[in-house]
Amino acid sequence: MDKDKIIYQLSVKDILSVIEDNELKIKINESDINLLEDKIGNFIDWRGAIEFALMELENSKEKQ
Repeated sequence: MDKDKIIYQLSVKDILSVIEDNELKIKINESDINLLEDKIGNFIDWRGAIEFALMELENSKEKQ
């Protein structure tokens, strides 16, 4: 198992897609990306997401 494998990541394209999909009237530039990067990381409950996914995995294995 590759312990350094990246499981999930976001790209600038993902941010631009959210802006477009929600028809937001905001323009972002390169310097905005750093702020967004910090803020998005603060809002995602990574530990909770991992714990939930592990519970789902455990449940699916029990059903097999």
